[in-house]
Parts: sequence; structure tokens; C-alpha cells
Amino acid sequence: MPEIRDEFKPGSIVRASGIYRVTHDNGHAKPHDVTCIAGRKFPTCKGCEHPRFKLLKRAQHVGDNTSFA
Repeated sequence: MPEIRDEFKPGSIVRASGIYRVTHDNGHAKPHDVTCIAGRKFPTCKGCEHPRFKLLKRAQHVGDNTSFA
């Protein structure tokens, strides 16, 4: 499992659902937080070529929790 603050590139498979901090190329956008879902790919950015994703907090996707329909 990824550790908190591990860094990932677009196209890599998300191994743990959670909240990730995205850092963009200089001058494109300020860092911000997004939710990424395990099993999907980290997305590319429409405005820069090298966004990076760092895991801040793991969180289970509601669809993966047996308490919910």
C-alpha cells in the first residue's frame, strides 16, 4: 500500500482511494486536493504536463464498503 506523502504520476494506477494533493507545473495552478479512487489511473492535466499526486489521507470509497448498497 502507498504511504502518506508518496508521489505519483499521471497514468499510474491508484492503489489506495483517498485524498491527494496535486502539484502542477510552475505558473499553471496552485496546489489543491482531489479524491482519487483505487483501481483507476491518475489523470493527466489539461493545462500542464507534469502534475504530481501525493497521498494525504486514505479513505475507503463508499462503493467498497459493505454497509452501503
